Amino acid sequence: MKRFQARQLQPTPVWLGRLSIELRRLASPLLSGHLKGLFSITFDIPLEPLPAPSASARDWFYWRRPDEGSVLLGLGRALSVGARGTGRFPSLGREWERLQEGWTHLNQGSANPWARAFLGFAFDAGSDNRGDWSGFPNSVLVVPRLLLEWRNGHCMLTFTHLRGQGERPEQVIAQWLSALKDAMEEERDESDPAACRLHARKEMPEPERWRQGVAEAVEAIGSGKMTKVVLAREVQLAFGQVVDHRRLLGRLGLDYPGCTLFAVRFDGATLVGATPERLLSIRQGAVTSDALAGTLEAKQAWNTEAMIRHEHRPVVDAILSALAPHCSGLEAGQSPASLRLQKLSHFYTRVQGRLKPGSDLFQLIEALHPTPAVGGLPRQAALDWIREREGIERGWYTGAVGWLGGAGDAELSVVLRCGLIQGKQARLYAGAGITEVSDPAAELGETRMAPGAERIVLESEKPFTEISQHFAKLLKVISRIQQAF
Repeated sequence: MKRFQARQLQPTPVWLGRLSIELRRLASPLLSGHLKGLFSITFDIPLEPLPAPSASARDWFYWRRPDEGSVLLGLGRALSVGARGTGRFPSLGREWERLQEGWTHLNQGSANPWARAFLGFAFDAGSDNRGDWSGFPNSVLVVPRLLLEWRNGHCMLTFTHLRGQGERPEQVIAQWLSALKDAMEEERDESDPAACRLHARKEMPEPERWRQGVAEAVEAIGSGKMTKVVLAREVQLAFGQVVDHRRLLGRLGLDYPGCTLFAVRFDGATLVGATPERLLSIRQGAVTSDALAGTLEAKQAWNTEAMIRHEHRPVVDAILSALAPHCSGLEAGQSPASLRLQKLSHFYTRVQGRLKPGSDLFQLIEALHPTPAVGGLPRQAALDWIREREGIERGWYTGAVGWLGGAGDAELSVVLRCGLIQGKQARLYAGAGITEVSDPAAELGETRMAPGAERIVLESEKPFTEISQHFAKLLKVISRIQQAF
């Protein structure tokens, strides 16, 4: 006979009881059946930051900026809007504008949250996200049922509901409180990391196909069809037990403290990553975009002239050109800074300006994505090449993920240094910029992991550390490829 041990019940915080009373007093009149549209109510609450939810939770977003001391956690869906195809960003922009018109917000006390919704999208507007990516929409705007925002040592909790669906106010409030308690009481993972050993590993494209693809790209560049194309690679890992994305996220946070950490879960798969590159930020009309292109191992001397000319400056120029119709006072540094992340150093230039009247977030996304740092130049020629020749499903890799707020504020980061976790499987992604001087034979040698490193992974009793190290090794490979520029 099986024995089950009951989970020890935790005492209900006093503030949670007061929150329940205030919800019923303030929200009930605004949840009545004759009202339509979204309704949100925000409270200041004394709650420490929660980790990303477990694999048992459905549909959530996690976003953390350690340098700002900010964390966002969105749980469930009050409303979501998807789009696909060349008009996906204008379509989402129209829906976002429509939602604002009928959205009622009530902030209790001094609560003033930045975020209201999350946005994520695939690299390719035409992708149908096959395979493990099948649960991820091509692009989606999600207003979570619960949104927790930690900023400057304070926590704000926003409940949201789409009115007009026939639910009684007491039902909605009960669902909100139940979801909050579930998030607070979720058990931590107690599995043995040593039991989750790596069983199998596969590279896609396979080495010979990769070398052939690079050679074909170099030939096309030499013939004038394009000047640069970014080709992605995928490493598929199989473990002995279910991979805990929370442990991986924690490890990435330790390894890359200067990066934005993110995790998104849809339909049984979790996207986890630590990205150094901001696609776009809008704060009170101030626009910022990062040009991050050109990578070297940190121990090496900067070979600045060639790398800036071939790799970095074209990205800066492309961002300036994309933003110019929508921003005034655009500025970009004449010389890039060095952004060091572990053993790698990246060329980094911040582009800044002011949003022009009549322009908005979705117009800027349409103009910027994909930048040459993840696609190539010219944009359409590089995209066509990637679609026809790359040979893997990128999904959201090199797309973007982030949050949207009121008054046009938003922040989106490029999906880099990421892995897609599904059960016992993990898929890791990295990309390399190819130019006319790239050497296919050298690149093949560098993209193959050394046998010694392979043995370390297979024998390791710290598999989640090793997954993080796979990211570092892939990035190290890419840096060596780019040194040819």
